[in-house]
Amino acid sequence: MAGADVNYQSGSTEFTTQTDANGDCQLVMPAAEVAGVAYPAASVMKAGYEPQTMLFEKLQGGKSYHQNVELVPLATNVSIPVAGETGMHLGDDLFEGTVNSQFQKKSDGAELAFVISDWAAKVQAGYTKATVYLDAKGWQTDFCNNLVGLSGDVGTVTRPGGNSPADGYWAGGKQVPFEFSMAQVGTQRAEVRVVSGACNGTTDIDDFEINRIRVYFS
Repeated sequence: MAGADVNYQSGSTEFTTQTDANGDCQLVMPAAEVAGVAYPAASVMKAGYEPQTMLFEKLQGGKSYHQNVELVPLATNVSIPVAGETGMHLGDDLFEGTVNSQFQKKSDGAELAFVISDWAAKVQAGYTKATVYLDAKGWQTDFCNNLVGLSGDVGTVTRPGGNSPADGYWAGGKQVPFEFSMAQVGTQRAEVRVVSGACNGTTDIDDFEINRIRVYFS
């Protein structure tokens, strides 16, 4: 597929490229920007298609890594929030550096919001429930007050976040749904909010990365 964007977030640098007429591309990055991260992820996206993730065990200097990615047409009941298809890091950049905390980019903040640009149209189409899915790495809601919510012109509704494997692998996706009643959120506008919360009653907040936010309406 031609014209698909490939995006890799590293430290404070963003690396991007686009597929050619044959659907191929190559993304060249300095080894110092990518080495030493457990399970780094890149995003593949194209308007009208559901974004996909390229996931690697690790990246090393002087080596190349190949993946085939299939983009699936975006269903009429699915929305991708603005900027929700790329990797983001929530937290304060203060973490122990264990396997579960080998992040590929610097923190984007403790709370992030992603606008659902077609929310009003989905309300008018008769949908009443919105289910948020996302992929997460380093998420430890079992002892940190992390939240996922929807905020709109009527109000804000939140749910506790999830938990990722201790080995640093990504989790979530369709296995971890966050369901919301649209009537409690609003009819005109809405955004997905993800919050990094305090851990174990301290002032330290959780550091985690998210990718591929999707909202399914039903």
